[in-house]
Amino acid sequence: MVASPAMPSELAGGMVASPAMPSELASAELIAPRKRPLGFELALVAVVAVAVLVPGIWSYSLVDPWETHYGEVGRMMLQNHDWVHTDWPQEGEGFRSKPVLTFWLMAGGMRALGLAADGGYSGEMVHDARTMIAIRLPFILCAVGGLMLMWWMLARLVSRRLAWLALLVVGSCPFMCLIARQGIPDMPLTACVIGALALFVMAIEDGERPIVPRGTLRLGRRAVVWDARHVVLGLVGAVVIVQAIYDAIYFAQSPQIVVRGRMPPAALWLPLVMVLWLFAINRDGWLILRLPAILIGGIIVAIRNEPMPRRAPGQSLWRHVCDNVLRPWERHALDRHAARAVVFLAIPVATGVGSAAILSLIRPASFVLPALAIAGGVTVIWAWVGIATPGRWPLPSWSDAGAITDRLLAMSPITTMRQLYLLGCYSLLGISVLAKGPPGLAVVGTVGLFHVVLLGRWRALYEGAFELKRGLLVMIATFLPWHIAMYLKDGVRFIDEYLFFHILNRAGAGVDNSPGTFEYYTSQIGHGMWLWAALLPAAVAATILRARTDTREGRVRFHVALWAIAAVAFFSLVQTKFHHYILPAVPALGLLVAFFVDDLWARRDRLHPMFALIGIAIVLLICRDLMHEPERWIEMFVFRYDRPWPGAEPWQVDPSDGLLGLGVAAAIAIAVAATRWRRLGVVCLAAAGLAICVWALQVYMPIAGTHWGMREAVRAYYDQRTIYGEKRVYFGLGELYDDWHDAGDRWRFQTHVPETLQVGQPMTLRLQVNRAEDERMTEQELSLVGTATAIGDHTVEVTLAPGERARLDPLIARGRTAPRGRPPVRIVDADRLIAWQLYWRGENFWSGDEIWGFGPEMKTAFKNTDNVEFTKYINDRTRAPLGRRYFLITEAGRISSARASLPTERARTSYEVLDTTSNKFSIAAFWL
Repeated sequence: MVASPAMPSELAGGMVASPAMPSELASAELIAPRKRPLGFELALVAVVAVAVLVPGIWSYSLVDPWETHYGEVGRMMLQNHDWVHTDWPQEGEGFRSKPVLTFWLMAGGMRALGLAADGGYSGEMVHDARTMIAIRLPFILCAVGGLMLMWWMLARLVSRRLAWLALLVVGSCPFMCLIARQGIPDMPLTACVIGALALFVMAIEDGERPIVPRGTLRLGRRAVVWDARHVVLGLVGAVVIVQAIYDAIYFAQSPQIVVRGRMPPAALWLPLVMVLWLFAINRDGWLILRLPAILIGGIIVAIRNEPMPRRAPGQSLWRHVCDNVLRPWERHALDRHAARAVVFLAIPVATGVGSAAILSLIRPASFVLPALAIAGGVTVIWAWVGIATPGRWPLPSWSDAGAITDRLLAMSPITTMRQLYLLGCYSLLGISVLAKGPPGLAVVGTVGLFHVVLLGRWRALYEGAFELKRGLLVMIATFLPWHIAMYLKDGVRFIDEYLFFHILNRAGAGVDNSPGTFEYYTSQIGHGMWLWAALLPAAVAATILRARTDTREGRVRFHVALWAIAAVAFFSLVQTKFHHYILPAVPALGLLVAFFVDDLWARRDRLHPMFALIGIAIVLLICRDLMHEPERWIEMFVFRYDRPWPGAEPWQVDPSDGLLGLGVAAAIAIAVAATRWRRLGVVCLAAAGLAICVWALQVYMPIAGTHWGMREAVRAYYDQRTIYGEKRVYFGLGELYDDWHDAGDRWRFQTHVPETLQVGQPMTLRLQVNRAEDERMTEQELSLVGTATAIGDHTVEVTLAPGERARLDPLIARGRTAPRGRPPVRIVDADRLIAWQLYWRGENFWSGDEIWGFGPEMKTAFKNTDNVEFTKYINDRTRAPLGRRYFLITEAGRISSARASLPTERARTSYEVLDTTSNKFSIAAFWL
C-alpha cells in the first residue's frame, strides 16, 4: 500500500483505509514518549547514599572535641528540658558560639533512640553503640537530603546520567563523606546550601510552569484538591509553627526572662510575631502584617471622604474586609509614603553622603561638618528639582518613585512553580542560619547577585521574579525567633559572644589563632577531594569553554561555576580559617568534575594528555602526603592540628599500604581516561572514587576515630568502678513525697552495671532535702541501708533493711502539701572519675557530666596544670573519703606523671594504668 499524504508513513503498511481515516489522521499529532518518572530513582538515590554512609558509624568513638562538645550541649537540653537555651555546664561557661540546629539534631537523635531521658542515667553514654548512632545519624540524613535535591535538579534539567555521576563524585569525596558522618554544624549548613542552590536553579530554569493539581484528599464528605503549594507551604510553615508552639509553652512555663520592663509576656508576642511573619507570604497576610501603617491610611481615606466599595452579594466578610476596605486604605498607608520618599531620595542622599565622604578624606577632620552641610544642601536642591520639573528630570521623579514603591510593596499570588522553588530555597537558607549562622546566606546570596549582574536580570529583579519579600519573611520567621529567645534568656551577653565575637570577629579579625591566607584551603581541597581534585584543572578548563548561557545544560554549569567561585572566595576572605570551613565549596567543585566526566562519557570532550599528566601528578603527590601524614583526613574536622597520629609504640598504626594502593589505582584510572577508551576510563574513575570513599569510611575512620576519642577509656571506668548506692537531692519535701509516698522496701535506680557488682552487695540510699526556694540550703539528710537484690541490664534493685522505710514516714507526711522546686538530682554513689589536666570536652559528655555535677563531691574536673584544686579535692575527706578507689583520666602523655601528684603512699603504690586503647587518652586508678 502507498501511504496517503495525510497519513504518517509509519502507519502505512498492510492496512485497508476506510473513507473516514484520511481526515481523522490529518488532525492527529505525534505525542512524544513520556519520560520515566523520577520518583523511583530518587528513592534509589536515598537508599544508595544511606547504604554507603551509615554502616559503621557505631564502630568508633565520637571524635573529640567537637562531636562530644556539641553532644554534651544536646544532652543538657534533655537534662534541663530546655530546647531553646544552649548550655555548657562547666564553670558556668554557657554556650553561645553556635546556633541551635546542631543541638536539636543531636537531642532529637538521642530521644529517637531512647537515650538521655532527663539527661540519661549514670554511664548511659558509654553503655552501647546507640550513642554514636544517635549523634551521627541526623547529620547523615542531612547529607542525604542535600544529595537528593542535587540529583533531582540535575536529572530534571540536564540528564539522569549526569545526576548519577554527580552523586558519585560529590558523595565519594573524602571531605564530604567523612564530614557527613560527623556531628558538627558544617554538614547541615552544606546540605542547606546544596538544596537552596538546587531549588534556585530549578526556579530560573523550570519555574514558569503553572501549579497543577496533584490529587484529591477527602475530608469527610468534602473533597479537597491539593497541589504543590500545600506540600511546600506545609513544610515551610511546619518549621516555623513548631518553633512558635514550643516558644509559647516555653515562655509560659519559664517567664523569668532577662529583658524586663513594660512589655507583653514573651509567651504571647513572640509566637504571634512568628505566625504573622509566616502568614505575610500570603497576599492577605501581607496586609495584616502592615496593618498599623494601613490603619493610618484608613484615617486619611476618612478625612478625604473617599468612596469605599460596598460588599458584593455572596462576598465573604473576610474578602470584603481585605478587598474593599484594607486595599483602598493601603493606597494611603504610612509605610507606602515613607517607602516612596526613600526611593525618591535614594540617589540624592547617596550622592550627598558620597560627597561628604570624599571631602572628609581630602580635607582635615575639622572639615567634616561643613562637608556634611554641603552634602545636605546638594540633597535638598536635587530633591526640589526632581519634584518641580516632572518629566524633564533624568533621574526618578516623584511619580516614578510612586511606581517603584507600588512594585516594592506588591505581593503577587502564588501561581507558578518558580515561586514555590524560591520559597523552598529561602526556607533552607533560614535553616542554614540556624545551622551555622550567615555563611550559607552569604554564599547563595553571592550566587544570586552574580546571576542578576552577569545575565542582566535587572528587569526580573525589579518585577519581583526572585520573591525577595516572601524570601525575607520566610527566612526571618525561620531563624530569628530562636535568636530572640536566647537574648531574652541570656541578655546582652548572648549578643556580645554570639554576634560580635563568634560571627563578626571570626569573619573580620580572626580568632583562635587560626592562621592562613587566600591559598589556605588549596591543600584542604586537595586532600579532601584527592582523585576528583586531580581532575579539577581539566574540569575548570571545560567549564570555561562549555558554560554557555544559550543552552540549559550550559546555564546549569554556569551557575555551578558561580557557586564554586562564590564559596571559595567567601571562605578565603573570612579571617578565621579552619579546615572544615571550606566544605560548602566542595560540592560545587565536585559538580564541575562530574560535568567533565559526563562529557568524557558522551565523547563531547577528551582528557588531554597534559591534563592527564597534571592529574596523575596531583594524585601521587596527595598520596605521598597522606602516606606520611595520614592524620590530614581526620584533621579536616578537628580543632587541634598538633595531635600526633598513632604511629609510635605500642600502637604503630600504618595505613600507608592502603593509601598507596588507592593512589596507584586512581593514577591508572586517570591514565585510562586519557586514552581512546574514555568510557572504560570513566568506569575506572568511578571504581577508584568509590573505593577511596569506602576505604575512608570503613578502614580509616574506625582506626583514627578510636585515637581521637575517649569512649573506651571512660567505659573502662564504668566497667570497673564499685557502686555503693544512690544519692538523691530533693528541692522541697514535696519532691520526696512524690518519690516515696507509694514506694515500699524495694527501690530501683539506673546505672551502667559494672563488672564488680553482685547480688547481696551492701547499698546505701542517701536522701538530701534542700529548700525549694533556696536550693543551696540543706534541710534534711537521711541514709537508708539495704542490699542489692536484683541486677538488670542497666538497673539495680535495692531492698531496704527492716524498719528503714518507716524512717521516712514523718517526712512523707510533711511533704504532702510542701512546696517543690527544680527536679530532683540523682547521683550514683560510686568510685569517682577525675579529669586531671584535661579539657577536651569528651570527658564531660561520656560521663554524663558526672565530673561537674550538682554535688560538691562530683566536681572532679581539674584542667589547670598547677594541681592546686586537685590537691584540695584529694585531701578533702568530705569529697574524697578514704577506702575508695579513684579513676583518673588524662592525656596519654601525662598518665605516668600523675602518680607523683598523689598525696599518700598507698595511692602511689596502688596506681595502675587501666586503658591505653587511644594514643590521646589513658585512664588509671588508685586507692586512698
